Amino acid sequence: MSKEIFIFIAAVLLLLPFLSVFGELSLSTQFFFSAPFILLIGIPHGAIDNVLHAKEAPHLKKYFIAVYVLIILLNVILWTSFPLLAYLLFLIISAYHFGQSQFSQYFRYQHLIHRLIYFFWGIAILSALILFNLDEIHSWMNEYSEFSVFGPIHEKQNVVSFLGFSSFLTFGLLSFLMYKKAFSVHSFLMECLIFSLIIAAFFLTPLVIGFTLYFIILHSFKVLGDEFHFLRKEKEVNSVLAFLRLLAPFSLLSFFGLGLLFVLIYLQLLDLSYGYAMLIVISSITLPHVFVMDHFYKFLFKIKFYQ
Repeated sequence: MSKEIFIFIAAVLLLLPFLSVFGELSLSTQFFFSAPFILLIGIPHGAIDNVLHAKEAPHLKKYFIAVYVLIILLNVILWTSFPLLAYLLFLIISAYHFGQSQFSQYFRYQHLIHRLIYFFWGIAILSALILFNLDEIHSWMNEYSEFSVFGPIHEKQNVVSFLGFSSFLTFGLLSFLMYKKAFSVHSFLMECLIFSLIIAAFFLTPLVIGFTLYFIILHSFKVLGDEFHFLRKEKEVNSVLAFLRLLAPFSLLSFFGLGLLFVLIYLQLLDLSYGYAMLIVISSITLPHVFVMDHFYKFLFKIKFYQ
């Protein structure tokens, strides 16, 4: 059992008594407790995309920032014009990204079957997150009019279908790879355990708390670990402190940007709720990050990082 899984189990078990004592937590309370972890761990895990991309494609280094910012701006425009489409795109790319990071160490090549596993695994856990928190989501949609456009996606029957279909395909495809000796029995059982733990956490904890536990412990920590070991192997950093210094510039820039955004909302210069603004920001920085990480994982196998 990896240390991330142990920490995840421990965190859920430690939280359950507090949740039972305090009862139902408001969305603002959940954000209050989750925000520091998302800011200090979640955002930094994508703060060195420029460094990772430069290692893989140094000849494109001078264009990277411009293209990265352009993708972010185009996504913001998509949110202002077609929010339902933007939300669907966010869910799809997030699903693929979560699945890819989960299975990054297993597959030497990125064939279609592997990409389908990434996608369906991610769809399954996001569907579970939505399904077990539908009351919270519908309450949020009723309270903030911006979210009402997402109603069709959050219909219970649709979510149940997505969860069942994607779970079946995920473990069906993994079973096929296991049959072909391309995936070990031990790995299969471990992934079943992790999947079950995530589903249980989403069932037992509120929406934001449950997602934060998964996002920080099982996703961001893993990605940060891959990034750190890669950069140390490449002699880009030689200590955790050096790695943190590398993360700092764009992490701090992100913090400043979020702070400025919230100030504009507070001063009513932007007619958005804080939650909706966060959704736009997170989806906008996720989109280019997913492309960078897709190339990064392929590059890791190319240099035999996982072998």
